Amino acid sequence: MNGVVEIRAITLDLDNTLWNVFPAIERAEANSHELLKQTYPKVTERFSIEDVRNLREDLFDSMPHIRHDFTELRRQVYVHMLQACDYNLEGVDNLMGQFLHDRNQLTLYPDSLPALKSLYSKYPLVSLSDGNSDLEQVGIRDYFVGCVYAADIGFLKPHQAGFLRACEIANSQPGETLHIGDHPESDIDGAKNAGLRTMWMRRNCEKWEKDYEPDFTVTSMADVVDILC
Repeated sequence: MNGVVEIRAITLDLDNTLWNVFPAIERAEANSHELLKQTYPKVTERFSIEDVRNLREDLFDSMPHIRHDFTELRRQVYVHMLQACDYNLEGVDNLMGQFLHDRNQLTLYPDSLPALKSLYSKYPLVSLSDGNSDLEQVGIRDYFVGCVYAADIGFLKPHQAGFLRACEIANSQPGETLHIGDHPESDIDGAKNAGLRTMWMRRNCEKWEKDYEPDFTVTSMADVVDILC
């Protein structure tokens, strides 16, 4: 590792690190709106897709006790809309199930799966995500020794809790654990403050604007393999 503390485990962000999540979210929102139109037409007469997005942001601000749980936050969006249009809530679970299914129809970046196969052979990998992606549905669960979700631990990144829990699962100390992620604050600040090594995934040529440097900067998972394997 050329002067860097030996890395014994890796924690790995998911959305926009292993795949571009935005097309899946947009598709899930569109399909959800169509299902609402078919089953609860008064909802789509009152709420556009953009209205739904704004409502989600409003609830994120007004319901701090569920900010860490994106699934419950989305569920509360449906609850709010159905109640606002005088519908009962019997169909909320069906709406949520459809959204989560569509949200998990993800296309990995071309470099992600080969990299996971290489890294899996050398390091324990733990996913660490604020979102609600399902690695079983995505088809990559077998490459990870564990998964840490903000919804389960009660805190969004950059809170230290998720990073430290991931280290426990990997059976590694923070200083010998590398976190890989795309978000400068949620991933890199969070990992650094928790004592982990950091690798910034810079897929879109973003500019690093903080007063410290991550331990590594990469533009693909292939770069990760070149450095670590």
